[in-house]
Amino acid sequence: MPQDDEIELASQQFEDLLNEEQKEAFSYLLNHTVFCPSCSNICPDGVVNVIPVLTDADEVLIKGKCAKCGSGVTRLMLLEEDAGFADRVKAIRNT
Repeated sequence: MPQDDEIELASQQFEDLLNEEQKEAFSYLLNHTVFCPSCSNICPDGVVNVIPVLTDADEVLIKGKCAKCGSGVTRLMLLEEDAGFADRVKAIRNT
């Protein structure tokens, strides 16, 4: 169910939100699937200044900059939710 707002996640909140499998998926997505519109390619030197955002639909959106050219990039993380994901999201929303 959509919430009212997006929340920028502090590093500890993001760490607590993901299980180990999701952390591995995040690392892969960040390093291999973020498209830079300026470079017209996957960010060739990776992504820097990463800000994870919990969306109003309780999904994780990654905002950052292409390390090569500095253009803003985003990537929605399509995570396979585990049994505790909803509870961890609720705990973050209630803080």
